[in-house]
Amino acid sequence: MIDGVSHPDRPVVAPMEDCWRHVGVGGDRSCPELQTFIHCRNCPVLAQAARTFFDRAAPAGYLDAWQDILQQPVTAGDVDTTSVLVFRLGGEWLALPGTALVEVTTTRPVHRVPHRTDRTLVGLVNIRGQLQLCVSLHDLLGLEPTPAVVAVPSGAPLARLLVVERPAAGGVERWVFGVDEVAGVHRLPRAALRGVPSTVGAAARRSTRALFDWQERTVGLLDEGWLMDGLRDRLKT
Repeated sequence: MIDGVSHPDRPVVAPMEDCWRHVGVGGDRSCPELQTFIHCRNCPVLAQAARTFFDRAAPAGYLDAWQDILQQPVTAGDVDTTSVLVFRLGGEWLALPGTALVEVTTTRPVHRVPHRTDRTLVGLVNIRGQLQLCVSLHDLLGLEPTPAVVAVPSGAPLARLLVVERPAAGGVERWVFGVDEVAGVHRLPRAALRGVPSTVGAAARRSTRALFDWQERTVGLLDEGWLMDGLRDRLKT
């Protein structure tokens, strides 16, 4: 970025040294580029800094130090965690296992499928040059749909598209659905996950694998298998 504007044919110059530590996800998150890139790791400024760092000659003893680190045994605390993507649908905060996530991307035009009138299938959307099925998670979970946003005020959360997948016979099964806000990927200790109480409705118990607390909110960790099976079954009808 140069003078606050992206120039694809000119070299990327960081607005300040270690900007990701000050105005990015490691700082006060005031960088306007987070609206586009969501996380600093997706920003060309950080990519350029990484290339510069790795192009440097390794300091004396670097390889020996890493060899010592990699030879250390894995402790229980290193493996007893899980990564989840936290997002919002309407007034509900939900999460999906990071293993199911392929991509978080900006919203884009969705093309209706002729002769399909069901609410679950929204249409087809272009993701990296390929047409993918775009579905309504609101409809599958029985949540009220969020009205389309024509203009988002500066600093307001942006709607996103999530791309998820799982292995399937002969390849992968991939789905795209819209969410109202993405809070990023977070690593949780498995001990923080708790069961879904019996007081919750039957539909919510089937779709939710566990609950956990995040920033004073209760987040439902969705069962990605139930979710994708449900979408596939809905589209068969």
